[in-house]
Amino acid sequence: MSFHVLIAGGGIGGLTLAQGLRKAGISVAVYERDRAKDDRLQGYRIHISPKGCAALHECLPEELYDRFVATSGKPNTTLGFYDSDFSELLAIGDPDAPEHYIDSFKSVSRISLREVLLSDLEGIVHYGKTFTHYEQRPDGGVRAYFDDGTHADGDLLVGAEGVNSRVRGQLLPGAERVDTGALSLSAKVPLDDETRGLLPRQLFAGSGFVFGPQGKAVFLAAHEFRTKSSVAKAPSGGLLLDDTADYIMWNIVTTWDKLGDRAELESMDGAALQQVAFRALEGWSPRLHDLIARSDLGSVSVFPLKSSTPVKPWPTANVTLIGDAIHNMPPTAGVGANTAILDARLLCANLVDHVNGRRTLLDAVHAYEAEMTDYAFKAVALAMRNLRMGVSASPVQRFLTKTMFRFFNAVPPLKRQMSASMMK
Repeated sequence: MSFHVLIAGGGIGGLTLAQGLRKAGISVAVYERDRAKDDRLQGYRIHISPKGCAALHECLPEELYDRFVATSGKPNTTLGFYDSDFSELLAIGDPDAPEHYIDSFKSVSRISLREVLLSDLEGIVHYGKTFTHYEQRPDGGVRAYFDDGTHADGDLLVGAEGVNSRVRGQLLPGAERVDTGALSLSAKVPLDDETRGLLPRQLFAGSGFVFGPQGKAVFLAAHEFRTKSSVAKAPSGGLLLDDTADYIMWNIVTTWDKLGDRAELESMDGAALQQVAFRALEGWSPRLHDLIARSDLGSVSVFPLKSSTPVKPWPTANVTLIGDAIHNMPPTAGVGANTAILDARLLCANLVDHVNGRRTLLDAVHAYEAEMTDYAFKAVALAMRNLRMGVSASPVQRFLTKTMFRFFNAVPPLKRQMSASMMK
């Protein structure tokens, strides 16, 4: 059948969907506001879960999934929790667990992943196309308009333009995205023999959370390549855009009022923000201070944490949403990118059913939206719960949480049970 999909936005979700549709032989076009494929360089890496890997494997041609695996970092198989003096509260997972082709966590550079997802999409991805609005066509199709005066016609429009989605603004004008009042202050530190010695062994097989007083928490992760990337070559620009160097990421999560004036903080350069980080962690482990002192100043940044709010079911049309365009969440659950990938896999599978005559287009889209909003807003709720635990817990709640973690850490059967639950 003749069927054509328009995708507004070329981020992780939109490109994964485009790859899946192309693999299935379904006509698709992606309209990306960036002027070129290397405009959106983001140096931080993300963790892809086993479910995310399975979804990527389903959407990507085999050779592209192979390239994704080859350019990923060492796998993440553990999760640690620490007190502000760096004493261990709980460490779960197995640092020596073998990596599997699909069924394991993987750490991947956003730059490398974007290069993989853009592969073989020449003529499908159209750059310099900022979506403005859409209209329903008399023939049952949909027309997307762009700010350069052009338009494109298709049978389905998918909004994948991220947190400020204009497709969402027109389709669901009541959908809210709220400021949580929290922020992330983060940076990269070059990983070498000296910085390696500052962290527990567990952090080189996964990530860790440090619980501090006064509504502050620190997330830590070490990222190591198994081999140097041959897919993406980032331009010069310090460690922030370096896609080949191993590094440690530190990330302070707290609320604006605990660090100072928001407008002033957002205007600071890396050196000034580094001093803010020192003050924020006053009295914490000297190893954390030593780590922050070795930060690449060009990578130090601060940004607000915002979140989408659950939406009620809406009338199904030939316009829908995936990824941050519908379920943006703070990074405190580590599942934002994975959820966008799962969206792409589910929507792609439903559209294949439509093309093969097993369901109507509206049935395919409705089934996708019902399932997606269920799992996606559960992920948003988890991210918000984790955020509140880090920045809003009372002293009593923090004490009880730390006591519980120490107890589970000391009782092997309970530790194994918690490990299985949390790693899932």
